[in-house]
Amino acid sequence: MDYQALRKNYRLYIRSAGLLAMLLIICIGFVVRDTLLQTTALFLVLAGLFLFIQWLKKSYTNKCNTLLHVDLDLAFWQQYLQLNKNVKNAILQIDIKLTSVAYSFMMGDFDTVIKEAREALSQKDCPQKYKNFFESYLIRSIVLTNPDLTREELEAQFNELTITDSILAEKTRKVCLALYDLTIAHQNNDYFEDLSNDFKYQQLEMIYYQALNATLKGDQHRANDLFHKLISEDESLYIVRRAKQYLNKHKELLEDKNEEIDL
Repeated sequence: MDYQALRKNYRLYIRSAGLLAMLLIICIGFVVRDTLLQTTALFLVLAGLFLFIQWLKKSYTNKCNTLLHVDLDLAFWQQYLQLNKNVKNAILQIDIKLTSVAYSFMMGDFDTVIKEAREALSQKDCPQKYKNFFESYLIRSIVLTNPDLTREELEAQFNELTITDSILAEKTRKVCLALYDLTIAHQNNDYFEDLSNDFKYQQLEMIYYQALNATLKGDQHRANDLFHKLISEDESLYIVRRAKQYLNKHKELLEDKNEEIDL
């Protein structure tokens, strides 16, 4: 789905509804002579226009969220960010910034995530609900970019968190501990094993870290099966590139082992 076309259609429907409402109001003025009936008809037209626009906004938002998160349409992500980068509304600016951070995180551009998240958190007018997500992305990116991070340093990072949503705060802590175990301490952690999510990237992320967990447990067959589930996805995604790197490395190790046996 083309975001530009979707947005164009949305705006067209809004304008068409407004124009239709104006025509109805004009017709009411010419046809209806009774003042009470005019007032009632005008109220019904305006109420209908309001309800239609609200339904249209909800439908548009749901469609965008589906394409962004459920379908993980990366071309749609790119268009969405490009066409909304100069929005004037302050809340929309922050929302686009958060979307940009999420996109950079999926691409594995963790330095950009850290930079943009810190910039957003430094803004005094940034609503707390957005700060919560920026902090969550920030600390996860710190874990994934610092292979020398100690558990004590990670705990110190937890103590500095100001996430007010208790559920997100606890989830962020558990995710970061799992990431630390799987990518830095190289010890198994079952956090990702029993999770479920409707969003595609989170589903792929769970598969990737389940594969790492299987590797650390010595279950190479399961790890390979899980990694193979990822390699058909878009290679611009960080976890897809990492899965391919792992499988290529594993293939090379098997080939070297077979050569040694032949010798």
